[in-house]
Amino acid sequence: MGMEMPEPKLEGSKDRLDELKNTKGRLSRLVGEARQSGNNADELIDELKQVSDEIKQLQKLLKQQLNKTRTANKWSPGTIDVPPAVANKPSHGAIRVERSSADSVGAVEAYLADHPAASIWHRPAVSTFIENTYGHSARYFCAFDENGSVVGVLPLVQLNSRLFGNFLVAMPYFNYGGLLANNRDIALDLIAQADRWREEVNATHLELRFCQDNALGLPQKTDKVTFWLPLPENTDELWDSFQPKVRAQIRRGQREMSEFTIGGPELLDEFYRVFSVNMRDLGTPVYGKVFFANLLKALEGQAWLVVARIDGQAVGCAFLTGYHGRMEIPWASTLRRYNHTSINMSMYWKILEFAVQRGLQVFDFGRCSRDAGTYRFKQQWGAQPLKLYWDYVLPDGEKLPALNPNNPKFRLLIAVWQRMPVVLTNLLGPHIVKGLP
Repeated sequence: MGMEMPEPKLEGSKDRLDELKNTKGRLSRLVGEARQSGNNADELIDELKQVSDEIKQLQKLLKQQLNKTRTANKWSPGTIDVPPAVANKPSHGAIRVERSSADSVGAVEAYLADHPAASIWHRPAVSTFIENTYGHSARYFCAFDENGSVVGVLPLVQLNSRLFGNFLVAMPYFNYGGLLANNRDIALDLIAQADRWREEVNATHLELRFCQDNALGLPQKTDKVTFWLPLPENTDELWDSFQPKVRAQIRRGQREMSEFTIGGPELLDEFYRVFSVNMRDLGTPVYGKVFFANLLKALEGQAWLVVARIDGQAVGCAFLTGYHGRMEIPWASTLRRYNHTSINMSMYWKILEFAVQRGLQVFDFGRCSRDAGTYRFKQQWGAQPLKLYWDYVLPDGEKLPALNPNNPKFRLLIAVWQRMPVVLTNLLGPHIVKGLP
């Protein structure tokens, strides 16, 4: 059985190619001289043909070698290990759980900055924003050890409306915000304190939103996913990681998009015009403009608005946050009549460029259902689907809540909402949506 010969090295192949090209040039000159002098050039022509064939074969081999090298060195997103919200650190002495005060905000922020699973929605400023914007009752529970150090947090908001009921959420309106703790015992202490508040206000349940299973022994919903995309150090690597179809759609959108702007409150009017129309079309009550204005102010320096325009008109928009090396896009919209332009593809590409340029390590596409069109949209970027774990504290014998658009009792309301004028949905929406988690 013969031995398989190794392929020549890339540099050696290049040297041989240069040698053959010089030989070909020399032979071509000799053939020309022989013909001019009337001599027979057949042998030279045969030799020239052999050299030309070898050049073609070597060029093909070099191309294959270069493709292999590029493939081997090509950046790919890889996988993400989601850090646990409940760590496995030892406790120091007795643990006490109490409501956060103005004096403890600095210690809480320091704890969040050090906790790998913390999200921007765990920040005390977000709880304050919800209280000030919607008037909901909110409590920010903190666990302290015997040294007075923060060892766990649980931000919590009460939503209470005639239409949707009375319940507690950590955190409503956002994808994350469930508790963070140094260990399981501390986590259970925080939950016990939160459950006492639930009983005081006669709420039906407590909902804790996580992007990891923390094995707390609570009933769960796992029907939602989010998509996280690891980011390289430069945009060229990210671009090369996309499938050709994705790159083609981005280029098409770039040809259509006349302007793209990332900014702050100065973009709010354009952002809201696009966002509110899209929410109406989806049959979803819209947040008020003041909601986004207040959130931008609460997250100053960590939140941005995006507007994409065609012929000077805003047709796409997004809300971005950046925290702990991760950029999140909790809201994004494009006007349906411009979907054929692929404007959403070029808008997302520009946003990803922005995230890479800021040195962030992960882009979070936000949550969706597994069977939704948005699932396929997010997946095509090479992002990793991550199951969301929403844990519930319920009274004995109670079932998990069914407050979602697929609930049959909401389907008629959604259909009616989609047919209402945007002016009316913008007027009614904020009063309805504040009771939705």
